[in-house]
Amino acid sequence: MGANIFQVLETDIQEELKLSFLDAERNLMETYGSITSEELETFLQMLSLSIKHGIIPTRNGTIYCSWDFRNSFSFVTSTLSMIGYGLIAPRTPMGQMFCVFYSLLGIPLTIIFLQSVSNVLLQPLSEFEKYLQNMEMKETQIRTCELLFFLVTGLSIFILLPPLLFMKMEGWTYKEGLYFAFISLSTIGFGDYILGINPANNYSSIYVAIITLWCTFGLTWMALFFDLISKNLEKAKIKLTSNKLWQKESQSSWIRLYFWPSLRR
Repeated sequence: MGANIFQVLETDIQEELKLSFLDAERNLMETYGSITSEELETFLQMLSLSIKHGIIPTRNGTIYCSWDFRNSFSFVTSTLSMIGYGLIAPRTPMGQMFCVFYSLLGIPLTIIFLQSVSNVLLQPLSEFEKYLQNMEMKETQIRTCELLFFLVTGLSIFILLPPLLFMKMEGWTYKEGLYFAFISLSTIGFGDYILGINPANNYSSIYVAIITLWCTFGLTWMALFFDLISKNLEKAKIKLTSNKLWQKESQSSWIRLYFWPSLRR
């Protein structure tokens, strides 16, 4: 079902992009008649390879995602968090092999670290629970208030507010920022939107620090959020199974009593 929905939503725009590309290619060949189709094909292959390696041509110049410390730090962050944007990645055999062993050690350590961060995130929730208990609220009311507190604060801090910062620093729309926030914190990480590559912006160290903290705490909150959903689904499954078993047992009991009235005594 999901595949069919994506196909319906995305096919038209993909066809439009395909036609636009073919028109641009034809216009280029007509304008610069000295370029052969083979030369153009070679250029397009080199362009595709360059973009894959983090070299992105723009109207105002070229974005070159070199292996400086900031981009290297961004790479290890996306690797250890298992987001994996893919804009910059190791291309040498030695770099690729080091990435394998680095991830084998680094990802488990990152999981342990995020578990510690989860304790920090759950501390305000624990204090909130004590406050509600002092108000002598019922247990079900306390759980409901805790859930609402967790969802409202987490969604606001990690999903709804960050797109406003991305609008200012990256030039995205709010919807694009919202999409990026969820895709990143859920560790899907398509790589279609990436922070810090706009050549028109001078990114400050404060912005980088904010993004690092957002990613660290946001990943932890998202993991807790998914865990909460999965547990609720599991509870619903158990409840549904129990109801079915009860109905089946009740029906069996009624049949036994109908055919063997002596069992009523």
